[in-house]
Amino acid sequence: MLLNLDVRTQLKDIFSKELVQPVRLKLFSQAIGCETCQIAEDLLKELAEVEPDKIKLDIYSPIIDREVASSYGVERVPTIVIEGDRDYGIRYIGLPAGLEFTTLVQGVVQVSKREPKLSEKTVEMLKSIDLPIEIMVFVTTSCGYCPAAAITAMNFAIASDYIKALIVDASENMDLAQQFQVVGVPKIVINRGVAEFVGAQPENNFLGYVISAYEKMRKENG
Repeated sequence: MLLNLDVRTQLKDIFSKELVQPVRLKLFSQAIGCETCQIAEDLLKELAEVEPDKIKLDIYSPIIDREVASSYGVERVPTIVIEGDRDYGIRYIGLPAGLEFTTLVQGVVQVSKREPKLSEKTVEMLKSIDLPIEIMVFVTTSCGYCPAAAITAMNFAIASDYIKALIVDASENMDLAQQFQVVGVPKIVINRGVAEFVGAQPENNFLGYVISAYEKMRKENG
């Protein structure tokens, strides 16, 4: 058992108060060549057991369920999709253990509400975006500031059909961390390098980076 009785009790309390609509977790996992996949499976099964009426779990193998993996753009394992009545573009790539368990729980709560936890001004600004934006947030399980950055990205994805949020465990995905020169976390990379910054920035600053990346792309698209 990964979630002890105290944690389960806390989760039961949070979910009974906060969950509104059903949430579907889709885990892409494989037995071979993935050290954390089995733990991710166990963790998500235990999480879903806390509130089985509201949290459903589907487990796929990207090798067997190629079409499903491809439709969700999944290239790595473990990858978790947090979905509501539709796909908000939220992906967690890695095992959400340690402090990152908070990110998973908050992601489930927000998707369940079907609306972002953002200021009205931010939501209005995000409505102006009409080009695809990918927000990649590099995290580690021991970083105290990472959940805030990850949750902000998830909320942005819920607010806009054009925004995807990829939360990437830097230590499990070393090749990506090296590619995007991740030295400190959280590191946020927008559209593979159109804009990037380090640290858990306030919502307004985070928005500023996203909007400036969008404007840069608009200019490039002419």
